[in-house]
Amino acid sequence: MEKKWKIRDFLESDNENLIEWRKQIDKRVITPDFFKWQYHDNPFGPVDTWVADDGKKIVGQYTLQRQEYFYYGKKIIGSLAFDLATHPDYRYQGMFTKLGFHSLEEAGKRNIAFTLGYPWVKGIAIPGHKKVGWTLLGQLKIYELKNLKTYEFKQIDGFTIKEINHFDKRYDLFALNHKNDANIMLNRNDAYLNWRYLHKIGYKYYCFEIVDSTNILVGFFILKIYEDDQSKTLHIIDFILPKNKDIYQKILDYTVRFAMEQHINIITLIINEKLEFFNFLKSNGFESQERHFIPIIHVNNDTVEIKKLCNINDYYFTMGDNDIF
Repeated sequence: MEKKWKIRDFLESDNENLIEWRKQIDKRVITPDFFKWQYHDNPFGPVDTWVADDGKKIVGQYTLQRQEYFYYGKKIIGSLAFDLATHPDYRYQGMFTKLGFHSLEEAGKRNIAFTLGYPWVKGIAIPGHKKVGWTLLGQLKIYELKNLKTYEFKQIDGFTIKEINHFDKRYDLFALNHKNDANIMLNRNDAYLNWRYLHKIGYKYYCFEIVDSTNILVGFFILKIYEDDQSKTLHIIDFILPKNKDIYQKILDYTVRFAMEQHINIITLIINEKLEFFNFLKSNGFESQERHFIPIIHVNNDTVEIKKLCNINDYYFTMGDNDIF
């Protein structure tokens, strides 16, 4: 096919066409409300999107969702790559790599220091990402706890777990206080947490905070139930916790009990293996699954250094960092 397409910025007037394009590519219904939430309502800013246009028809797309990170304790803007696609009829024309080079160069000019992505492990996109200059970070494992009926609960006093339906301003300071839990960590402030988990259209998340005996916030965690035709799984989607084994035990007991009440017999999460919480979970029966992700990183400007970004153990990854959960 003769190359007639060109790359340009996504425009506000493209909204309806892009929704139809996503329906065609994803084979699922994208409602205008979900599209608005995903593309426009993010507290760190609307998405940066570039499209391949052939006569006002969208035939390719590269989208970055802005996110604020703590990078070795300093706040910077990074992004999550998602909704990257080319139309099947336009493949093998170099569109995917051209979109990548153009979009990531423009992102750097817009002060988006780096971009993370989560391509399908067995997908066709990884070689294309490598051509554009992405670095593979290695295996990001999923850990699971099975056979919950044999779990032994423990009595832990001094802390209370409360289900919440709003993240208030305490979470801004809480996120700052935990900015050094890993060298690269998404800023889970109140605006982000409300947008990501409580305002997301069509998804149900169970959000909990942990307070001490004086009602001071000491941690939070977020659960999500995944169900298919064969089974139900409880995901520990996100969390920030202090180094405290009593709190770890309190949360694990609560999560197991929650799962059993929902007739669920498997709990999963993604966690940085350098955290003390990881060691606690391993000692309590969590094991790695065969299934895993391979996150990738791209440096967009000289605000950051690739040598400080290429070690997977420097990241505070949870399931919530990936847009599919």
